Amino acid sequence: MEPKQYTALAKILHWTMAIVIIVAWGVGYYSSTLSVPQKIQADSIMLHKSIATLTIFLLAARIAWRLTHRPPETTKDLHNFERQAGKLGHLVLYICMLALPVAGWLWSSAAGYPIPVAHLFSLPPLMAKTPALVPIFKQIHIYLSYLLAFLVCGHALMALKHHFIDKNESLKSMVPAWLARRIGREKPASRSISI
Repeated sequence: MEPKQYTALAKILHWTMAIVIIVAWGVGYYSSTLSVPQKIQADSIMLHKSIATLTIFLLAARIAWRLTHRPPETTKDLHNFERQAGKLGHLVLYICMLALPVAGWLWSSAAGYPIPVAHLFSLPPLMAKTPALVPIFKQIHIYLSYLLAFLVCGHALMALKHHFIDKNESLKSMVPAWLARRIGREKPASRSISI
């Protein structure tokens, strides 16, 4: 019988990325709207970069997992249109999760600023310092950040719809197994223990 739960690694990557994206978005928004001394704003921007750049590595791990694992089938009761819309939504979400940090990386590279990763090391610049391109990459990064916020909210709302309205296993398949058993009819035997 095919497991109805994602693997432990898939769940860790999913929820870690969710936290990193939400925190990075919040810090980035705070940094861009801050009207405080420049030192505080510069520090908050560096914090934003240090957090946001983690998504590149987490996304690479998620894609590697996805290429080597088949996700559980939990939406057999959905109409074909909704299933296809979900696949398209996930694809756009993945593209945006990659494009957003790359746009920020290009923005920092064009401005000649460092691109730290969790305050451990810095990414190499993607291009030579080119001030003329800074406003272009800045706008792309800003627009992508709002698109990602919209997609994440849509993703969360659809997960809640599937759980509370459609009564399917989508949400339970991605939460920890102990929580899946607690919030629904999930049985311990259906867990996947591989990573």
